[in-house]
Amino acid sequence: MGCDGGSIPKRDELVKQKQKQGKVDQNILNRVQWFSCALSKKPLIAPIVACGLGKLYNRDAILEFLLDRSAYGDGDLICKHIKSLKDVVTLQLEPNPSFSESHSPSLTNHDQEPVSRYICPITMKEMNGKHRFVYLDTCGCVMSEQALKEIPSKTCIKCANPFEAVNVIVLNPKPEELEAMELARTEKQARILAEKKEKKKAKAGKKELEKMNGVDSSLLDSSSSSKRKLDEATDLPKHSKKQHISEKTKPALPTLPIHSTTHSLTAAVAAKVAEQMAINASRQKSSTLQSLYSSGRTSKENFMNR
Repeated sequence: MGCDGGSIPKRDELVKQKQKQGKVDQNILNRVQWFSCALSKKPLIAPIVACGLGKLYNRDAILEFLLDRSAYGDGDLICKHIKSLKDVVTLQLEPNPSFSESHSPSLTNHDQEPVSRYICPITMKEMNGKHRFVYLDTCGCVMSEQALKEIPSKTCIKCANPFEAVNVIVLNPKPEELEAMELARTEKQARILAEKKEKKKAKAGKKELEKMNGVDSSLLDSSSSSKRKLDEATDLPKHSKKQHISEKTKPALPTLPIHSTTHSLTAAVAAKVAEQMAINASRQKSSTLQSLYSSGRTSKENFMNR
């Protein structure tokens, strides 16, 4: 075409067609999503956390990213919605009893079937990407979507904590589900923020009401105390007047001086002693006189007193 020797162009060389997207091996994709951290690309090791979009991370990698957002090259693209640890939930995973380190997955060995470290606690299915798994952001328990559908309940099957439909998050969702999950996450954050504002406003109103009640009670106490003081001040002259009158009307008791009482007692004792001494002296004197008169007397004998 164009007199260049008979070359004939093909249709795809003349008409621009939409390029076909290359197909990704689902086995490799499952190994990357279910066995590796979405941020550090290292194997998932407990503790494992998940965000509101259902991506799995190592908790240590999230901590490093929050401390230094440039620690991982594509961290701002993968974890742009994670601002703190409150944006992730620590998962409560059920260990797989048949797992061993020799069965750990490898991206280079496609022939070996990987064995997951964790399983569903109800259906015992492995968490390897072949089955859809969900987690509850209220408690962090992980289970298969089939188990959640077969056992309808408003409480967690594993820990019995209550939950709602908005608390169920799909792990590693399909690309067409990411937009709806992003919208639901944004609405949930807005609702939580509004609830926090309402609680803060109610708390502030309660404090203001308590403050007003405290001021009213203090004014009431001050008024009552001032009234009590006024009553005491008015009652004081009446009480003093009554006391003065009672003191006047009360009969006076006779009082003796202390010195006169002491002298009278001493005089009485002295008089008693003097009287006793006089009695003794008189007795001694009479006995002496009797002896004198009886010694000079002569006895007359007769026939009567012989």
